[in-house]
Parts: sequence; structure tokens; C-alpha cells
Amino acid sequence: MPRAKSPPRVKGPYAERGGTRFRIRICELTGHRNLYFSTMKEALAGMKEAAREFSLSGNARALGRLLDEYIEDKVRRGLCTALSASRHRDHLRKWLGDYLDKDIDKLTPKRAAALYERLVSTPTAKTGLPPSAATQRYYLQLAQMLFRWATRRGYLRESPFTNVQPVGRPHRGKKQLRFDEAERFISAAFRMFDERGDVMALATVTALLLGCRAGEVRHLRVRDLDCGGAKLWVAAGDSDYQGKTHNAARDPDVPEVLRPRLLRLASGRDPDAPLFALSRTGKHGSHQAFYCAVQRVCRAARVPIVCPHSLRGLWATAGVRSGALSHAVAAALGHGSFAVTAKHYVRPGALDEARTERLVQMLALDTAKPLLEPGAASTEQFLASLPYETLARLVALAEQTSGQKP
Repeated sequence: MPRAKSPPRVKGPYAERGGTRFRIRICELTGHRNLYFSTMKEALAGMKEAAREFSLSGNARALGRLLDEYIEDKVRRGLCTALSASRHRDHLRKWLGDYLDKDIDKLTPKRAAALYERLVSTPTAKTGLPPSAATQRYYLQLAQMLFRWATRRGYLRESPFTNVQPVGRPHRGKKQLRFDEAERFISAAFRMFDERGDVMALATVTALLLGCRAGEVRHLRVRDLDCGGAKLWVAAGDSDYQGKTHNAARDPDVPEVLRPRLLRLASGRDPDAPLFALSRTGKHGSHQAFYCAVQRVCRAARVPIVCPHSLRGLWATAGVRSGALSHAVAAALGHGSFAVTAKHYVRPGALDEARTERLVQMLALDTAKPLLEPGAASTEQFLASLPYETLARLVALAEQTSGQKP
């Protein structure tokens, strides 16, 4: 008869280093791991916590429990926001649902590969088509990060998803409006707000002109409109929306064409009320309402229908084409680096076009812009030639670097 597997056990605590450190040993089916504590009291508490976890659901190493532990650890270490972590957990629970109540060892490399094959071939309820290559890779990446963490913790010897290879070629970025189409989009949205009071139409223009995410615009409050309508506090620290990343908090300048409409919308309202509230409920506009508003404005402007995130990509492309510094564009979008901006937001070719324009100016090949003479005067001429928005970003960047206001 095969020998029965012994249940997980916790041993210790063991005093080490002359009583300045205490160790407990957790013995599991795949081996053991040690945890260290500064005091005996902490070590005893750690033993109780480990024993309690072993007793949960009759399976100390159930995948669902380890998934919860992994998500909590990510938030505690500041690797992502609680909102993003919650979404990661929901995605993984949906995909790995058949194994959530089973021991983590049950998910073998062969079964992991079968799960991925099922993912890439199963139509979704939303589109009736299998997930896109980008979605498939996103799910696979989430699973690989989870099991790498479990391996480092000693729950597994190796990840079952290590050798699973993604299929398909992901598309980069979203379909974007052309600049003339964007002008018609903005005009149509303003007309819909001015004539019919379409608040969500104005929200779409705010996203386009400021390069904001849909969630950032939807969760703006009246008090976030500051300095007489000249600034907006996006994903501020005291907001109920903390942003997708820690770089999301920023305070972009509001274009003059947008200011009077936002001020009219905020006039006489409670400071903590949602700026773009749905009139019937008084609550933040939903993601679906924002999505429908973008489609509504596109139809009114007679331009191709795009998704909300495409408006953000158009802003990034316009920023790069205007000659704005790459890190300034990334910071305005709330990105940690320009690599993210270039990969997912900027229209293909825009970077090359911007580099070509700068090269032409440097070589004095543009007859409309003669070569600047060296010296102080050339610097003044160069600054005077910059677009207003680019110059404003340079000033803001200088203030951040020096830590002083002019």
C-alpha cells in the first residue's frame, strides 16, 4: 500500500543567535520552509497563524487561498493598487476556477497548457469571438506571476506555466481618430453639451484634451476643478479613485476652450459631488455610460467609432508630434516611463515623424525656420518658437527638478 501523506506541520520556535532571532519551520508535502521573527512572542503568533491557515477549507495549499494571499502580498508591498489587484484576482479566478478548491500541486504543466488552449479557443460572451492575442497574453502573464510567487514561497518546486507559449500576435494601440476627425469630435461634443446638456459628452472631450483615462474622468469631483478652472486634480490622494498606478496622480492644465464649460458644470454644486454625474442618480457616470457617450459623439461628428481609451492615445500622438519631450508626455499621461507611452498609445510612425522634423530643424533644411545663431539670442529664439503647451511643460519640468517655484 502507498504510504499516506502526512499533513502539513509547524515546528518550533527555535532560538538562534543567542536568543536575538527565532525560527519556525513549516513542513509541507513538497518540502519545508523557515520563517524568522525578532521575538519569541512574534514566533508563537506566527505558529498560530500558520496552523490556522492549514486548517482552512481542509486544504492549506488550495489554489484559491494562495491566490488571495498573493494578492494581499502585492498590495502590502506596494506593487500595485488595491483596485488593480482586485481585478487581477477576478481574472485569475475566472480562468482557473476549476482548480481553486484543489491543492496547488493538482495544476500540472500538462493541465496548465490545456487551460491555455481552452482560453484561446473559447468565445467570450461579450464579442462571441475568442479573446484577442493581447488578452490571452495578459491572462497568461497574470498566472505566470502568481506561480512564480508561489515558487519563491516554497509552495511549489516550479511553475506549471513556465513552458506555456503564447499564441497569436497582439495588436499595439487602439484605432485613433485623425486630427481633422478629432476637431469634428470636439465640436460635436461641445454642441451636444451646450444645446442639450449632455454631461457625458463633455466628459469625453475632457478625456481627449487632457489625455486622461476614462475612470479618471468619471471619478472627478467638483473640488478637483481648481484655480478658476485652470487646473484639474486627477487621481488625487484624497480621491475615492486612486488611479491605475502610483504615477496617475497629476494636475494638468485645462485648455481655455474647456474651462468655461467645466466651470458652468461645477457652479453652485457641492464640492465633493461628482463633476460628471448622471442626472438621474447623482452618482459617478458608469464606464458603460462613458463608452456609449464616446460612440454617441462619434456618430454625431460623423467620424469612425472609437473606444474611450483611443482618445488618450490620440492625445499622446499629438503630444509627440508637437515636439513635446518624451518624458513630459509620459508624465502627463501618468506613466512611469515613455516606453509604456510609445508602446501602447502613440500612433505607429509618429515618433519617426517627430524625429524627422527635429532633424530637419537641426540641419536647417526647413527654409521657413532659418538656422539659429549661437549665443544667448539663439536660446531666446528657440524658446519663442516652441508651442505654448510644450513651453509650459518645460517650465513645469524645471520647477520639479529645482524644487522651487519661480
